Amino acid sequence: MKRILIYTLLSLTLFSGCKKDNDNLIDGKKPEERVTESLSQYGERLTGSPYGWKAYLYTDEGVGGGYSFYLNFNKENRVTMLADLGYNESQISKESSYRLKANQVPSLLFDTYNYMHILADPDADIYGGVSGFGLYSDFEFSFDEVVGDTVKLTGKLLKSQLVLVKATKAEQDSYNAKGLYNTLAGVVDYVTSFPYYYIILGDDNKLQTNFDVNTKVFTLTWNDNGVVTTTSIPFSFTLTGVLLKDPVIYKGKSITDFTYDPETGGLYTTVGGVKVIVSTTATPILPLHTLIGINYNAIIVPYATNAPGWSADFVTRRAAAAAASLASSFRLRLEDMTFAFNTGAKTMTLTAGVYQNANRFLAVWPYTYTKTSAGVYKFTLGTPNGNAGAIATQMAPLTTQRLNVDNFTLDYYINPANGQVLGQFKSVEHPDFFFSGTLQ
Repeated sequence: MKRILIYTLLSLTLFSGCKKDNDNLIDGKKPEERVTESLSQYGERLTGSPYGWKAYLYTDEGVGGGYSFYLNFNKENRVTMLADLGYNESQISKESSYRLKANQVPSLLFDTYNYMHILADPDADIYGGVSGFGLYSDFEFSFDEVVGDTVKLTGKLLKSQLVLVKATKAEQDSYNAKGLYNTLAGVVDYVTSFPYYYIILGDDNKLQTNFDVNTKVFTLTWNDNGVVTTTSIPFSFTLTGVLLKDPVIYKGKSITDFTYDPETGGLYTTVGGVKVIVSTTATPILPLHTLIGINYNAIIVPYATNAPGWSADFVTRRAAAAAASLASSFRLRLEDMTFAFNTGAKTMTLTAGVYQNANRFLAVWPYTYTKTSAGVYKFTLGTPNGNAGAIATQMAPLTTQRLNVDNFTLDYYINPANGQVLGQFKSVEHPDFFFSGTLQ
């Protein structure tokens, strides 16, 4: 009996071990075998598109925007690409290597430096972004799914979204004939030639549009019965114009892209089968206070003794502050002043460039603010940095006596000499105190 019991237990143990191994099998294959098989299928798909792939990469929206590529993969693990990162990248093909790797899930790795790596370059001088991270973009991706002729992937480190779409023969011919470059150059030239743009969608309301070709973000802003709405979305350049990452909706009408017309040099979109022209205007459509911190981040007051849009009182007070700063024990020369707005945090930061001999320092005055529906601001000073504290008394004609205590409005000021649109602060309590600067 004892021997029979031992044999029985041994059989049960062996059976349990076999059953555990079998539980991991699907269609008779182990997990690593399934991943290897999927990897092979993805490889065949990438190299099997005869005319290459259109690719769209979307980075962290707080730092970067949307970027398009044209990719061709071969079976020798080489990939060639064009990109909408700039004029050279859009017409000069770049070749590098790529790998498919079974990292728990099938993955695509661009493992030598190419246009995709430019977005992730930690040196912010290469393509902007944040030092150490660039534009928070990836160059190693996990395959998510295949839907028809589209392959979707997600960045392994920063979760960038990469979408590949099979290109046609006509699209390949266009890329090879500098089609991406032609569209990119045309759109950039158009949107930088005029200060303001708008579209009209089914009513009389002018919707202010902005294509920021540096951040690759499209913004639509409108005023509906006193309520200002702004929506922003990353975009990328295509062979025909501009593609938005997601549709922008206005009163049920959806905008997905804009077409560049090389004959007119302009842009239009098609909404519900109706062609909608992007129109230009020399004057702003919406009040500045609705756009500062959204379409514009700051007003930069130049280093000067006088400038367009400056009142006599501001000129006198700035001159007094500059003279007192220079005569102080630190001998600081007051130069440019930047008034930067953060609408989410309701903050305005005054940063003044000050020089001690040839050395430049920054004097910083942080403010919070409240704003009425009519656009009247009240600024409340926080704790200035050490440089600002060193000239607090000297700067009093501008800060303590005006900015810290008065209410202000923000408005546009048109430079009569050249038509440039500037941003202007104006005191409510002292209407003879106003000054202007460049909108950034």
